[in-house]
Amino acid sequence: MGLEPRNNNGKLYYYRKRREGKRVVSEYVGGGEWAQAAYTLEVIDREEREYERAILKQERDQERELSRQIDSLGDTVRALTGAVLLANGYHTHKGQWRRRRT
Repeated sequence: MGLEPRNNNGKLYYYRKRREGKRVVSEYVGGGEWAQAAYTLEVIDREEREYERAILKQERDQERELSRQIDSLGDTVRALTGAVLLANGYHTHKGQWRRRRT
């Protein structure tokens, strides 16, 4: 994407690039002041999209970290619960905690 000088006349023309399969195709958008305005708007849109992507990535990273902490806390609680139950005479049978017979 960009403003390109053509025909050595110093005038800038705006071409939007896009990929079609393995080829890159240039699409003429306009020339002169209008081309510069369209280019500026496109740059602003691109920067907004990049900013939104960065915010979403940051939120995803925070959610992953929180999930990791919750999983770690759950493992700790299960280990402590098992220790307390064992100390009080319980045992596991087919994944269930049961009171040991006396």
